[in-house]
Amino acid sequence: MIETTPDVCGGRARIAGTRVPVHRVAGYYKLGYSPEEILSVLGSLSLQQIYAALAYALANPEETDAALREERQAGEALSAAHRAA
Repeated sequence: MIETTPDVCGGRARIAGTRVPVHRVAGYYKLGYSPEEILSVLGSLSLQQIYAALAYALANPEETDAALREERQAGEALSAAHRAA
């Protein structure tokens, strides 16, 4: 249920057949969302896909944490650029 493709989502692990990266699901979970609450946010997914993403994230914590850090840093850089403009 999880796949990686070099040209999709920057090569990061994602839910098969979607453009939803595993780290996005894991990020919601780390914020305290339950799998059912994540489903309400990412409604195009099934509960099984959310659990698969969480299982992958738990089995690969370094990869998941690195992707979350990179996404956060990119967001901070965009915010800083927007404030400077």
